[in-house]
Amino acid sequence: MNPVLFSTKLNWALIIFFMSCIFTPLCMADNTQPCNWAAVNQERFSEILTMIDSRVEDNYDRIKTWQGKVNMVFINRHKGENVKRFYDRMLVDKPLPNEVIDHVELKRKFALDGNKGLQYESVYPDAQQYVLDTQTGNEIQLNERVQINSGTKILTPTYQIISRERKDRDGVIVARRTIKQKRPAGMPIRRSNLPPVFDPRDTMRIFGDINEETFAPLGGTFAKQLKYFDKQPLLDGHPTITVKECVLGDVKKYKISLITLTRGSDGETIPLFFNLVCSSEMGFNVVSYSLTDAEGKKFEEKTFEYELFNDVYLPVRKDDLNFDHSTGNLIKHNSITFYNEKVNKPIPEETFGYQNLGLENGDRFIDRISDKTFAYKNGELIEVAEND
Repeated sequence: MNPVLFSTKLNWALIIFFMSCIFTPLCMADNTQPCNWAAVNQERFSEILTMIDSRVEDNYDRIKTWQGKVNMVFINRHKGENVKRFYDRMLVDKPLPNEVIDHVELKRKFALDGNKGLQYESVYPDAQQYVLDTQTGNEIQLNERVQINSGTKILTPTYQIISRERKDRDGVIVARRTIKQKRPAGMPIRRSNLPPVFDPRDTMRIFGDINEETFAPLGGTFAKQLKYFDKQPLLDGHPTITVKECVLGDVKKYKISLITLTRGSDGETIPLFFNLVCSSEMGFNVVSYSLTDAEGKKFEEKTFEYELFNDVYLPVRKDDLNFDHSTGNLIKHNSITFYNEKVNKPIPEETFGYQNLGLENGDRFIDRISDKTFAYKNGELIEVAEND
């Protein structure tokens, strides 16, 4: 890689990471006009929250098929003992610095057929990882055996196929190993022992449902909160729900705060606040979300950008930030950017077949359902003895 270009990438990684907490609040607005938030009368809470829930869920339910590509960036900051625990074997340079930034970039191609329960993902083999010394800004050399896995996965209602690429020390793909295994009947993939397959709908989910009855974006949270609000408008001296409204021409925005209680490490009860901003410009989808304490100090923040595709609002970018609550420092910044998106367009059946795994002649295909081993040859799977 060109050293000048590489240095520029590293500098941008540092700038993006350290400045995100400063600029993110400015970028989350979906227009340049400032909002004058006005408190909403409690009598309108049910009407507004029910409307938002209905619009968001209806948009989500209109997604039948979805295909496209994503760029993903994962930036994590570790210090002290965590550096030794996570990076001692990975990094060549010693002694290890006290604080590092781990920067990973990768691209995925995906396809989803929600009606048939089919998912496909392919991770491109050009993923990059940089580990930086935060004090000097210098890159730390990775062990030459450290490789970011690339390959393809297919998920159906009854089975999953995972094809991983094997690379040599220079990062060149030398073979692929593919395993087909049964999917536990009636069990969500996230609760099975199978590696998850990228589901683009996950980027739209704010809460999900704790009982896994639904994974729609709001997961019935507003309805549950309204029932609780009827019984207990105040919790630990704070309003259970607050709603504020902002009108900018034809655009309406709502700022919603929901409270919950949790226990700290010392056993003390702590109020936490889920703060959401929804905009009519994005079909009332959530454009920003944060989890804070009573003083407004953040634990987590998410921002979303949506565009309209074929009468469906789809995310085009999502940023997920985590903060050290004690210091307020940004410790994690994950981002995902979509492109080449298509929604509710026909997807060829072969997209979810073994022919779409990127196999080459001689690659092994192990079927743990039939307990047979195959070799890929000219587009077909030929049964072979396991040790051949």
